[in-house]
Amino acid sequence: MFFEEGSMGEKGTMTRLTTVRHHRPMRTQGRGICDGEATALTTSNATEVFVRCAPIASGTSKHGCRAQSRVIYESLGQMLHQAGADLGHVVIEKAFFRHLSADFEGFQQARTEAYRRRGVAGGDMPATTYLQQPPCRQGQDVELQAYAVVPHSPGGVEVRGVSPSREHGTAKLLRIGEAQQLYVANVPGYRDNGQPPDCFRAQSDGMFETAAQILRELDVPFQNVLRTWIYLEDIDRDYVELNASRNEFFLREGVERLPASTGIGGGLRPMGNRCSLDLYALLNPEIAQIEVMQTPTLNEAHEYGSAFSRGMKVAFPEQAYLFISGTASVDEEGTTVHLDDVRGQMERMLLNIEQLLRPHGAHWADLTQAVTFLKSAEYLDLFRKICAEQGLGQAPNTIVQADVCRPELLCEMEAIAVLATGE
Repeated sequence: MFFEEGSMGEKGTMTRLTTVRHHRPMRTQGRGICDGEATALTTSNATEVFVRCAPIASGTSKHGCRAQSRVIYESLGQMLHQAGADLGHVVIEKAFFRHLSADFEGFQQARTEAYRRRGVAGGDMPATTYLQQPPCRQGQDVELQAYAVVPHSPGGVEVRGVSPSREHGTAKLLRIGEAQQLYVANVPGYRDNGQPPDCFRAQSDGMFETAAQILRELDVPFQNVLRTWIYLEDIDRDYVELNASRNEFFLREGVERLPASTGIGGGLRPMGNRCSLDLYALLNPEIAQIEVMQTPTLNEAHEYGSAFSRGMKVAFPEQAYLFISGTASVDEEGTTVHLDDVRGQMERMLLNIEQLLRPHGAHWADLTQAVTFLKSAEYLDLFRKICAEQGLGQAPNTIVQADVCRPELLCEMEAIAVLATGE
């Protein structure tokens, strides 16, 4: 056990899912405006809050990323408050930058100041992923997704920072009731001397080995990893080699239940880093019902050499999480469809996701977090139009520009849906 046993919360609490949306501009102390959503899942042990927070360009663009970052954290605090949480409850974050290297310092200053005002510093700070995946909205320099957990009683929730023996990567151990979970962010493929190898394959091999070492230090096998996110600085060049690296690693580690996964292009830090890994693992999987998600509209990715599942359902007594892998315009034979047809690819992408959700009783309204990757920001208006047509215009969706795993693919989407299953 990684946590001491404690109270498991108030019995009889009704499980419910509530979304507070801020698609109308949220003004923050006169220094800018922001929109987004806060979706809260309430169970007997805790309230889990998923937040998307984005500065509206017209109010902040002239002041740059530093000002936009301050607006984000002011708005994040307000959104969390409306959901019954605050910054001290944030466990993980993901930040999407237009210019990561140029704007990282200013973002970190705003972030550090916001958490320090709440008394959060050092190892208590959230595990955070930093990506150069430009928000598609013109003039917007940064966007943030966050996940917070509010305990309902003493001992119902415990969060503990983990300091891996290796220099890079941050991790959080999270216990909600009996469920012991691990989030790891920003795992690179560095040598023991802290320097990145020159070739991609060596970095990729090192990335997976570093992740495995972090898990070994906690006595957790890689088979317990249920979701991965893999970011490549040049996905067109390196995706084939990533698949070879991952396939060999999974074979060596005995991974048979392939995790849900996203493999996507994105700028990374520090300089020279060609790939990076985030992961989610359940340390005691015997307490949950875990199911690989499938759909007749998609083949299995391993059939064309990519070792991941299309989705993963993790069901606890009161709630079920549906982790939807990065999904694109691919058919039941694994072939790209609707070549050079942006609308066609978007509609097929959404069809595939809808068909992954449907057998589990989930719909667009059950999404708590999503990221859509568009090959060109010029596709934004069309994508919003299609989302409105299909009933997911209000979904909590970060829309960024990024290259997808095949050069001809024009869009991809990942998502998390949550179903309240408790009585």
